[in-house]
Amino acid sequence: MRSILVDAGFDVMEAQAGEPGLELASRHPPDAVVLDMRMSGIGGEEVLRRLLQRDRRLPIVIATAYGTITGAINAIKEGAFEYLTKPFRNDQFVDVVKRAVARRAALHKQSAENVRADIFGLMGKSAAIQKLADEIEAVARSDYSVVVQGETGSGKEIVAQSLHRHSGRVAKPFIVVDCGAIAESLINSEFFGHEKGAFTGAAARHCGCFEAAAKGGTIFLDEIGNLSIAGQKALLRALEARTIHRVGGSEQISLDVRVIAATNDALKERAEAGDFREDLYYRLAEYVISVPPLRARPEDVPFLAERFLVQARDCLGQAPIDIDAKALELLQAHHWPGNVRELRNVMRRAALTSADAVSAAHIADRLNRAPLPPSQTQMAAAAPLRDQMRYQVRAVERDAVLDALNRAKGNKAEAARLLGVDYKTYRLKLKRLEGEGGDIRQ
Repeated sequence: MRSILVDAGFDVMEAQAGEPGLELASRHPPDAVVLDMRMSGIGGEEVLRRLLQRDRRLPIVIATAYGTITGAINAIKEGAFEYLTKPFRNDQFVDVVKRAVARRAALHKQSAENVRADIFGLMGKSAAIQKLADEIEAVARSDYSVVVQGETGSGKEIVAQSLHRHSGRVAKPFIVVDCGAIAESLINSEFFGHEKGAFTGAAARHCGCFEAAAKGGTIFLDEIGNLSIAGQKALLRALEARTIHRVGGSEQISLDVRVIAATNDALKERAEAGDFREDLYYRLAEYVISVPPLRARPEDVPFLAERFLVQARDCLGQAPIDIDAKALELLQAHHWPGNVRELRNVMRRAALTSADAVSAAHIADRLNRAPLPPSQTQMAAAAPLRDQMRYQVRAVERDAVLDALNRAKGNKAEAARLLGVDYKTYRLKLKRLEGEGGDIRQ
């Protein structure tokens, strides 16, 4: 069968049994599969089920003997593309596989169009975002672990969600874990869960994030660079064994999960320097996607500003308004150290304070280091001394917090060290300052 397909011009990989075949399909996503029904180990029905669980649109051709034709028909009902009864003619075999691959190509084109429409509708249509969409489309339907790297606020979670939405796991859970917010003593419990009475305060069984995603879901590990060494070790062990057990329990829980990790660090350099486990990095980074900062794609700023303004006005129950040309020029000229989150907060504030249109005066005071318009400077000077001092302190603190984040290239832990404050305090200040414009997540 392999020789027939190779002679017909196909690239072919083969496996001698069901489990090796599943592993091969996971590492090298195929355009079509030819599957026997009777094999050593797990049978064709189970292999079919698992393949379609990963990717409902994968064309699978069943090769079956006459005696198992009933099983083949059932496989068609389960989602197989077609079946062939042995012995079959070579030309018949090649024709079926050609049609299966052609179907995959058509679905692939449709998928690419859907990915691009999804990303363009959320992030813009600049050349940088078009390249990003290409990368997402290339890896979305595989089971590769992906590292999404980029500055804080650039849209890494949007990329992770898109990878899940356009994968074969879309009907399964998408579990988000903020690695920077988990205390080291609670890592095993948060990742893997615990049994009732496993430790003081464990009043009931707790399902960890990996168990929540274990049956075909996707787990998104945000801020993976802030995970402690103990957490890195536990994570690596789980990914290698593909099984976990709850703290205080003995039940082995099998993992069928896809892992997407986000970082604002130069994680590869940290791994090479010994500051992050190198074996874990290469386990996670089967594919790496870099999200461009907003300053690298200023042509997307008008689209994003309009989108955030419409969302904010709608949330306020108010009619849409326009952004004047001067305001757009000011927005496009800004460096955006806080990236898309910062732009979103600026537009939310503008939506609240603008009546008929958003002008440069409405947004200048919200931009880092931007001078206040004359009218607002006069208003501040006319305020009581206490209010003037409070305003200036907030402005200085905001500049310091965002400057540290910019110098740390989006790494919150490093920004906290630069300011000489602990990580928790820095996160609270950042959330408060960014949260003045509403929800900071982008």
